[in-house]
Amino acid sequence: MKILLKILIFFTLISIFYGFISGSEWGFFAHKRINRMAVYILPPEMMYFFKPNIEYITEHATDPDKLKFTNSQEGMRHFIDIDNWGEYPFETLPRDWLGVVSKYAEISIIDKDSTRLVFGPEINIFKNDTLFGSGFFCLNKDYRNFIAKKIAYSILTDKIEFPADSLNEWINIQIENPQRKKIRVVENFSQDGILPYYIYEHYRSLVKAFQNKDPKRILRLATHMGHYIGDAHVPLHTTKNYNGQLTNQVGIHAFWENSIPELLCDPEFDFFVGKAEYIDNIRDFIWDIVIKSHSLKNDVLRADSIVNSQIPDEKKYIFKERNGIVVRSQSEILIRAFDNELKNMAEQRMRNAVKSLGDIWYTAWIDAGQPELRNISSVKWTEEELIEQEILLKNQGNGIQHGCGVEH
Repeated sequence: MKILLKILIFFTLISIFYGFISGSEWGFFAHKRINRMAVYILPPEMMYFFKPNIEYITEHATDPDKLKFTNSQEGMRHFIDIDNWGEYPFETLPRDWLGVVSKYAEISIIDKDSTRLVFGPEINIFKNDTLFGSGFFCLNKDYRNFIAKKIAYSILTDKIEFPADSLNEWINIQIENPQRKKIRVVENFSQDGILPYYIYEHYRSLVKAFQNKDPKRILRLATHMGHYIGDAHVPLHTTKNYNGQLTNQVGIHAFWENSIPELLCDPEFDFFVGKAEYIDNIRDFIWDIVIKSHSLKNDVLRADSIVNSQIPDEKKYIFKERNGIVVRSQSEILIRAFDNELKNMAEQRMRNAVKSLGDIWYTAWIDAGQPELRNISSVKWTEEELIEQEILLKNQGNGIQHGCGVEH
């Protein structure tokens, strides 16, 4: 217990420090609002669980951002620089993680200090049902089975190496003197973000949690799902120009995500979005969100250029207190001009995020067999769990990775 208390104090100090140097994505405010409003579109059978826990769902909507401090894999889950992988609407980019790893993984033979690429996206040739690499070939179905069983769901957490003669067993490739060599598998895809792939896997975990009627896991997964769905609705979470750094518009990410919702959401945004509905194809649904977001990113950049050229510099910014210090922020004049030029895009994307989140929660519950939730509505956390939650809530620091729109 003393150790946990020391950790709490440490992260509190860290949060104060990062609160001085960073803003917040979707304004932290907007992530919380999306989660909260999604609860109200659920059917009564789900309200028995979600309504009593609405404060947790609201306050912990930003936990995934804060987990970036302790989990090196967390950052990549918040975005996808999809324009690094083709042209809109990115029809050649596989929609499933197995397909991505099968297409983009690099398999090399390591012999002492030399490396020879065997399979990889730059050298692979597909003919009929056969995959040809650098001097090797195998049946495509055998290759995908190998990727599925040995690679796909562990490659994000570790560099994969194994004895060279294993390829003979797994995909029928003969390697000379295998005892002197090893096989290394790497992928360079996840560095550009895995948001839609992770949402799908997260959804599957939520279904299982409903099936097991595990209230703590349901609550955590449903709450975190809200964050990822919120991110998927942000145009600048889908592009390598995520903060306008490629177009001399640095700071546009926070301008869109923070400034508009914080000023306009409560007094003006309308969150009457209808009731939650069942989704027939979750994977397609997720990708439709991401592709739509990406289609809007040029509108965001264009609107920023227009309003900054029209409004005099002396009217663009004000000084106000934030996190205990005085900081420069966009003026209401600039924010409203930006929102008007965007034709209320931020409100529409937040509305869509609320509806999408409610739909996904509802679909997960249906796919789990519509378990009775009334008798698990009271979630009792241990003292250790409460301390861990407090650590996350105290940690204000986020804006240090692409997921928060400041830098990779």
